[in-house]
Amino acid sequence: MAIQRWDPLRDLREIRDRMNRVFDDVAARNPTSGNGETVASTGWQPPVDVFEVDDRYILRVDLPGLTTSDVQLEVENGTLSLRGERKPEASVATDAYLRSERPHGQFSLQLALPPSIDRQKIRATHRSGVLEIVLPKRREEPPSRIQVQGLIVQRYVDQH
Repeated sequence: MAIQRWDPLRDLREIRDRMNRVFDDVAARNPTSGNGETVASTGWQPPVDVFEVDDRYILRVDLPGLTTSDVQLEVENGTLSLRGERKPEASVATDAYLRSERPHGQFSLQLALPPSIDRQKIRATHRSGVLEIVLPKRREEPPSRIQVQGLIVQRYVDQH
């Protein structure tokens, strides 16, 4: 088991993220938010895990009920963008719900990529409702010595 140094800012960020999720969940359960927008127009945020393994970073995004055609993944200008939409079930009328906790509508997620990512080797798989994005790190080339060849220096003397 690896020993991890305590970082109070990390704990505060985790608390903030949890609170944001709580507020997002409450807003998603309301048919309208405080400013009159519907849940479908405000969107939702899927849960995401990001972790690092020796030679790569891995993102896992929970997207149950979505197919690969419901999701778009792009890398542009050092940013990974994930967008998609979970549509409500057409077979059930909105007023028929007695309880509705599963969010639907559009979602969007952007993550800044570190420069060490090999963008040409990024790959994604979608299995059992989990999208896994593998971001390989570029291989560092070990420093090497360069042999300097002897140079011939000619001197021109101005004869005036």
